[in-house]
Amino acid sequence: MKKITLSAILAFTAMFAVAQKGIPGVDYRACSAAEKNNAIIDNDPQIKAIVEQENAWALEYAKNNPNNVKINPLTGKKTILYVIPVVWHVVHNGGPENISKATIDNEIFKLNQDYQLLNPDAGNVHAAFASIQADVQVEFRLARLDPDGNCTEGITRTKSTKTYAMDESAKFLAGAESWNRNGRYYLNIWQGQTIASGAGGYSFYPGVVNMNQDGCVLIAGQLGNTITHEVGHWLNLRHVWGNSNDPGPGNGNCSDDDLVTDTPNCEGQTGCAEGTISCGSVDNSQNYMDYNFCDVMFTNGQKARMHAALNSNTGYRATMVSANNHQLTGIDDPYEWNPVCGLLGADFTYDKEYVCEGDVVNFADINTYNGTPDQWAWDFVGGTPNTSSVATPAITYNTAGVYGVTYAPGNAAGFATAVVKSNIITVSSVTADYVLPFAEGFENTTSFGNDWTIQTENGNGWQSTTTASFTGNRSLRVYNLSNSAGDITEAISPSYNLSTMTNPKLTYKWAFAQKLSGGNDQFLILYSLDCGGTWTPIAFKAGASMATGTASNTGFTPTSTADWDSSSVDLASLASETNVRIMLRFKNNGGNNFYIDDLNISGTTPTGITENTQVNNLKVYPNPMSENTTLSFFLKNNISNLNIVIRDVLGKKVTNVVSNSAFSAGKYTMNIDKTNKLSSGLYFIEFNADNNVQVEKLIVK
Repeated sequence: MKKITLSAILAFTAMFAVAQKGIPGVDYRACSAAEKNNAIIDNDPQIKAIVEQENAWALEYAKNNPNNVKINPLTGKKTILYVIPVVWHVVHNGGPENISKATIDNEIFKLNQDYQLLNPDAGNVHAAFASIQADVQVEFRLARLDPDGNCTEGITRTKSTKTYAMDESAKFLAGAESWNRNGRYYLNIWQGQTIASGAGGYSFYPGVVNMNQDGCVLIAGQLGNTITHEVGHWLNLRHVWGNSNDPGPGNGNCSDDDLVTDTPNCEGQTGCAEGTISCGSVDNSQNYMDYNFCDVMFTNGQKARMHAALNSNTGYRATMVSANNHQLTGIDDPYEWNPVCGLLGADFTYDKEYVCEGDVVNFADINTYNGTPDQWAWDFVGGTPNTSSVATPAITYNTAGVYGVTYAPGNAAGFATAVVKSNIITVSSVTADYVLPFAEGFENTTSFGNDWTIQTENGNGWQSTTTASFTGNRSLRVYNLSNSAGDITEAISPSYNLSTMTNPKLTYKWAFAQKLSGGNDQFLILYSLDCGGTWTPIAFKAGASMATGTASNTGFTPTSTADWDSSSVDLASLASETNVRIMLRFKNNGGNNFYIDDLNISGTTPTGITENTQVNNLKVYPNPMSENTTLSFFLKNNISNLNIVIRDVLGKKVTNVVSNSAFSAGKYTMNIDKTNKLSSGLYFIEFNADNNVQVEKLIVK
């Protein structure tokens, strides 16, 4: 996507909001599991009955199985009683929330440590709870067969902006859907960057939601013990202070209960004060189901309640840990920790969409949903190099045009079907399309179509129209009447050389009306100095300040010059720039149609420089050259006699590039390569346009 500079955004906060945040370090924020569950239970008598039945079953199970511990007679160690297949759904937008397979493997390893009392900090438990510290005897394994029986690493990756506001809808994104189907059942974990409610995670108790939603939701900045906490909810544990999201004094938690006999009533903590007494006894503040920074344990009572859940088929928990489901999900012994699966998908990301000739674009594989690639096959049309076999190639684009990329990842099982993305990299000439003065009345539809780029995210976009104009017959319009709030359209101009005049300015005419009520449409003008890679705002209008006509709920059309207004934008800060693009950005927020006409860029001719200077923006790139280089230039006027000669350091002519030729005004690029008798060394390119001579150095490697 195009980038707009942060400093510029801050200067125009009425138009833009700060986008994604970086992934923080360990960040303990409130879990919203109780809130999510209670909202359903309290409003659905059928679900409430299921939950009450499950609670009664858990109490009965705990009473009949107070010490549910089995010892392996050969090793004398506790055995694993339940093994749970896991699928980890990564929802990301190409940022650090797209955590690696190694990170996920480590999270599963730490989850197993916590549930098997193998966590290195287990010895830090308070003396009051040492005797009831539980090995839950549960193991978690990433699935090795997906719902269709295909080999898998147990990880899916789905690219979506939903990662910035994770909620239940994330579970229905294509590629991130629950794997609970086809008679196979898994613990589904959905992980993104931010949860919409601001929580650090949440889960549903058994039976509260259908199996398409069953599982845990987490954020990448809060992994570690948060996963242990949320899986505890998934196995029917409440917070140690009770069934709410509100720990601390004054919340009535001493009279609430978590339905576990050996966890004392408490108010709940958000810090880590061991030995605190809040409800008449020492708090079990080191419990994984509290909010704290020092959690190290489950109790035997919590273990019994989790085992009760795994022996009930509410939420298919008992089916999930059955031998048949182990076979169907590929987690039965012997378990393959690092399977090599055929890659069923391919995708990639790139850091620039718009570049100038000679710029570099960095590409990167987006891990496929079914495995981890260790081979990469790239093809770059128009790029240098035009092929690559590395994971993160850096590609140079030297020639103006619009180019696509083909990519396929592979591993020992073979290559995935290649993904082809056409017309994704737009490369613009380093030579400006026009010099000043410049006038655009949108009358010539051919030049408008060739010179301008229209980008519309949603709704009706910018278009040339004969419906109304200030002068001539045409203008540029956004038919905004039927657009939805938030629809955005952008019109990007050709490039201009502003260095030929001092005090440049942009002037334009516009016409706009609001609707009878509401509406705060926004019009922004931005500029780019890097061929559209980044944009900086220079002018802004919004709401009532945009209006030139009478508000109406029917389509606004200016009928006379009185319905138009004019504006001027100072471009003096860009006076030395030789390649400037302008963007007209319109965002709908409930208003009417918007028109632009007579967009002109002009300035003052500097003293000593006449307007009939023949050549502008003569450039040679890359320089030094290896195999070839490009000579680009702009002719302001027609040239009757153009000569371009390459000379050596002694002034001797080596080769002619152009000889005694007539050229029309406009932009040109020419290729020079080593076949032009160029060996390594220093040369001079002599450019003679009707006896106006310029010279550029050229170094050949």
